[in-house]
Amino acid sequence: MKDKARLIDIAKNITIVLLSVSAILLLLKITINGPDSLFGSLEGIFSSSSGTGAVNLPDSESSGLTADPVYILITAENGSHYAVKYDSKSKDKLNSQFSAYLGEALGTSGKPTEISSETWREALSGSGVFFDYLYPQPLSAIASWLGFEMSGEASDKVARRFFLGSDDGRVFLCFLSEDDGRIYRCSTSMSFSSLEPKIAGCPIGSANFAFELGEAYAKLDPYFIFSHESCSLREVTVSDPVREGFDNVALLGYFGMNSRVASEYQENNGSVAYVDGDKSLRIESSGKVVFSTTGDSGLYLNSSSSGLSAEDCISACYEIVKNSIGLTSGDSAIGLVGITDASSPSSCTVSFGYFVDGIPVILPEGVYAATFQISGGAIVKAELYFRKYTFSGSTINAPPETQAAAIAQSTGGEPVLTYEDKTVSVGCTWINNKD
Repeated sequence: MKDKARLIDIAKNITIVLLSVSAILLLLKITINGPDSLFGSLEGIFSSSSGTGAVNLPDSESSGLTADPVYILITAENGSHYAVKYDSKSKDKLNSQFSAYLGEALGTSGKPTEISSETWREALSGSGVFFDYLYPQPLSAIASWLGFEMSGEASDKVARRFFLGSDDGRVFLCFLSEDDGRIYRCSTSMSFSSLEPKIAGCPIGSANFAFELGEAYAKLDPYFIFSHESCSLREVTVSDPVREGFDNVALLGYFGMNSRVASEYQENNGSVAYVDGDKSLRIESSGKVVFSTTGDSGLYLNSSSSGLSAEDCISACYEIVKNSIGLTSGDSAIGLVGITDASSPSSCTVSFGYFVDGIPVILPEGVYAATFQISGGAIVKAELYFRKYTFSGSTINAPPETQAAAIAQSTGGEPVLTYEDKTVSVGCTWINNKD
């Protein structure tokens, strides 16, 4: 019994020594790396013990605005339209004046009621503000970016075109749904009196919707806007940030990979591949980066108690975007250009594009700036294209929109002025956007 008690005392002493050493090491770590390192260590312990390989990305509140209207049209009380599509300074000014009203209209919108195209077009001829995001956006996401929360029946809709108009002094919201192609109208709790002076303060315009010009443009998208602006854009140059010097280690961290344990493989074509367990990251000299994973080691997204939402997916992906390609994009901005299956966000695809002065950039082979594949609530694959656009100080001209519209009239569709990335140079060109 004495020997047993003696062995127990020895074991206790060893345990005390080990705990003391651990405490000293932990104290040194906190002293050197700061108190946050303690929580990082704990998070690492729980992540590794879970067996899921989950990497929690930042909450949606940390993300900035991920889309702006590409076109804005103001209709005065006399029915004249003032539109801005290509002048970035004027567009930014209009957006700062009117975007909050769209957010409030979405946040206070009532039950959506389907209306006819004739009623919609009649509304567009009345005093109000028309927003066109060019790329379909979840309504709840736009409201969130503008500081409002949607809880009504319209929150699960996706649209690119919106109109704020007046009915007996109250603001109504109309939008053309991309889900079912129908047009909806919602009442709001807003008074039109706050919008009136801002609309009255806009310049007198001569813009038109294509449907207002009769048979001459009958085959065009009826809501294509003739703004009658100069199609002169700022010239930009393009370069590949990967070739200019790139922080590979930081990029690994964005995808939950440990640079200290990841295996690195150099390839003859200049590409570099990293493998960390089931995760892999390939960085090509062309600027293309591909992340993929197998098994259950995806990047699991944070969600609210009610489940994963489209905003959660968009915001989590945008966190990676703005901390990767967003840091090297130069004079361009990055915005949301697509989300598939927004009503079932646990398995969807989220895409982002480059914009220069609010004009979309078309990348070689039509790829996106970033695309994320989400499955089972986790990012399982991502493709990023690192491009840097820099203003040269000169301008470039495109054919006028009337000429582009005349060409598109033969086949139908919607002419869209874009920057075209030709790998080594950038020009401006019209593309025909068809459904």
